[in-house]
Amino acid sequence: MRHLLIIFGILTFTATAFSQGFEEELGFKYVKAEYLLNTQRYDDAVKELNDIIKQNPEYKDALVMRGETKYKLAAYKGAKIDAMQAIELSGVTPTAASILGRSEYAMGNYDAALNSLTTAISLGLTDEKLFLERADIYVRKSMNAKACDDWKTAAKYGSTTAAINAKKNCGLDLPSSIVTAKPNVDDSTILTDNTQSGPSDSSMADTNNGVGQENSGTSTLLVQNTGEEIDSTVITENNTPTSYFPIPEENNTPNEIVIDEDLTLAIIGQGLGLRRVLERPSILILSDVEGVVAVEICVNENGRVEYSEYNAARSTIDTKSLVSLAVRKASEFWFERNDYPKQCGFIYFKIKGT
Repeated sequence: MRHLLIIFGILTFTATAFSQGFEEELGFKYVKAEYLLNTQRYDDAVKELNDIIKQNPEYKDALVMRGETKYKLAAYKGAKIDAMQAIELSGVTPTAASILGRSEYAMGNYDAALNSLTTAISLGLTDEKLFLERADIYVRKSMNAKACDDWKTAAKYGSTTAAINAKKNCGLDLPSSIVTAKPNVDDSTILTDNTQSGPSDSSMADTNNGVGQENSGTSTLLVQNTGEEIDSTVITENNTPTSYFPIPEENNTPNEIVIDEDLTLAIIGQGLGLRRVLERPSILILSDVEGVVAVEICVNENGRVEYSEYNAARSTIDTKSLVSLAVRKASEFWFERNDYPKQCGFIYFKIKGT
């Protein structure tokens, strides 16, 4: 009996040690995958996440993270499958709903995308892309008032593209600055006598222009720039601090940069083509395919690229390795300083092919 107890104790200790070692291995792979995702090394991140999910598909949010990574690589069908599997295992989460909705949108499944995007927003996500894509779907469905609402909300959260779309398509008199508010602000709060509400469907002009290039969410609050020097912050009626957010002009003058005989870049949108490039990364692209990889970027006032994402609608190439490389290189550009906290546009990688 004593021998049996000893053997049982040894087996229990061995199993516990193995389990701890297994968890540590998965934990290490997870941290590594997270780092690779954050540094835009998407192919390598997927490999690490594949190993984790193969051993334990319920480990943390590995399925959601792999879905997000696949989305970044333009592998939209795979991203959708991962999001759906994550929902089956853990229920609907904001991030899973967002990945599912954005993947459906990228594949042109607009009814399914609308449901998932709305779910993600209702669960508290305020990512401007969700609102911009939902606004585009509303325009496609001739639900123009709802599109204006989404653009106006995104503008309130700081989306310059949404603010420009609201002016262009909703008949708003867009000033040179807007008041941005924190996500939890009561939409009924009035910040200024110059606040304007969105128009009815019939007042929306040229609904096919400027649509789907950025996102928005509830109601936007615009403030007229009087030309006087003002404090950078204001206090709303519910004492929520907000700030004045200058809006760049809708200027599509391109800046073309010839890298070599096989690659030319074009920087365009919201005046980015006129903004001097101080530093650009070395880029070497070898491809048998000829076409364009379009990367949307947003640049802060210091000239740093704070956001970069592949844009399928403007691209003719979706090769994963080229998408990953283009997104990473786009984020390494450095522009001259200006007064715009956010200026968004596109870098087109025009590839000749060999």
